[in-house]
Amino acid sequence: MSDNDTTGLDLSRAPHKSIIKRIDIGLMTGLVALLLSFVGIMTSRATFKMNQETQKARVMPIIDIDLGYNTSGAPLTFSVKLDNVGVGLADIRSVEAFVNGEPANESTFQSAVMSPRMTEWAEVINGEAVNYLRAGDSVVTHSNVIKNPFQARANEYFSGKLGVPLSGADIKVCYCSVFEDCWTVSFVDRKPPEPTKSCGINGAPKDVFEEWRETRNTASADQDN
Repeated sequence: MSDNDTTGLDLSRAPHKSIIKRIDIGLMTGLVALLLSFVGIMTSRATFKMNQETQKARVMPIIDIDLGYNTSGAPLTFSVKLDNVGVGLADIRSVEAFVNGEPANESTFQSAVMSPRMTEWAEVINGEAVNYLRAGDSVVTHSNVIKNPFQARANEYFSGKLGVPLSGADIKVCYCSVFEDCWTVSFVDRKPPEPTKSCGINGAPKDVFEEWRETRNTASADQDN
């Protein structure tokens, strides 16, 4: 120990091995605790995500599109029906009509689902506006009644003499769950609904059949005036 050393310690000597050992044990204990904490956080996140996915599966809606004719009895009716075959509430954000892949107006769509002769005998029946659809429920969004199938020669249409029935006609629907998970589904694809980030619709749903009804009502009001 030097004369100038005021600490009372001999700094020229190396630390005792027991001190180094205690330091190593302390560092190792800290690292293990940190690792266990990290594993705990990751496990908690995985558990939370698993529980969340389970909850989502329990309220998942599945929309099935039924597009076609009721040929089993009278009257002969063409209809577009949406069925919720899932287990949760469906928030239907958009329903669109297409012919050969292009957005269709009412006249174009009608020409795609019936022959010109049938069109002459067709009467539009107003369907229901889409919005929320509970599990197990269905909604007919659009329908046409063929008032006289014989005169309309409907048998020629269904036999394929006038071309493939419903050729090119398609309905596409975008809908979401209560968790804001969204899907799109198409009649022509006949595939399970495909996930999408959003339907891009805020507020009232975009319902092409409701737009057609409003157009007919406006035209009828104008004629009355």
